[in-house]
Amino acid sequence: MTPAAAVALASGLALAARALGWLTTGGAVAAAAVGAVIFTGAGVPGATLLALFFVSGSLLTYAGGGASRLDPGERGGRTARQVVSNGGWAAAGALALSLGCPAGWPIVVGSLAAAQADTWATEIGMRSRAAPRLITTGRQVAAGASGAITARGTAGGALGAVAAAGVALLAGAPEQAAGAGLVGGIVGMVGDSLLGATAQAIYYCDSCATETERAVHRCGARARRVRGLPWLGNNAVNFAATGLGGATALAAWVLS
Repeated sequence: MTPAAAVALASGLALAARALGWLTTGGAVAAAAVGAVIFTGAGVPGATLLALFFVSGSLLTYAGGGASRLDPGERGGRTARQVVSNGGWAAAGALALSLGCPAGWPIVVGSLAAAQADTWATEIGMRSRAAPRLITTGRQVAAGASGAITARGTAGGALGAVAAAGVALLAGAPEQAAGAGLVGGIVGMVGDSLLGATAQAIYYCDSCATETERAVHRCGARARRVRGLPWLGNNAVNFAATGLGGATALAAWVLS
């Protein structure tokens, strides 16, 4: 795809997503930039894979009632930080492709498969009747807690990775990249849960007597940090997990 066509397509899709309320204004700008890089380097496979991740994730989050769980600052759509944390590594892989490096393919597929797997696992897991448990200890925790998993959510996440790899393959990505991307997607999803359970900053809102991932809870009260690294928020965890997905896929690509 030519750079001009990529910019036009990415900008049009970002504007449409902004109109639907799926992106904030800053998120739309970031999505247009990230999308243009991916579309230029990875062409139709990259565009198809990115569209699948974004549309399916948005539908699961908002159409399924997920919007009600978002903090007030997030209800206007996904922010620029969220866009970069989920699509930044794919853009890096696409840039490598633009420079003639085929190893960019597993990075594109693996990072986006990890983002999709994590999103599907979270949203499908929220609808599980079984109580979620912390991935590290098995302790029962509240639905939506960082690092919590359910059998239904994990299966949904694995399905998301399979869907991403399958669509990438059908859209024209190399077969090796699709297979490696599937592995990367699942590893990235697990890595996200592990980081959420161990290192992510978690706060406690005394007003609502509940844990939150944000320093300011949805009620507006300032929460106190109870565990985790102060600089490792949810966006940083997503960025690390998608990077892990891309790196794992690249390793699988090299070893295959």
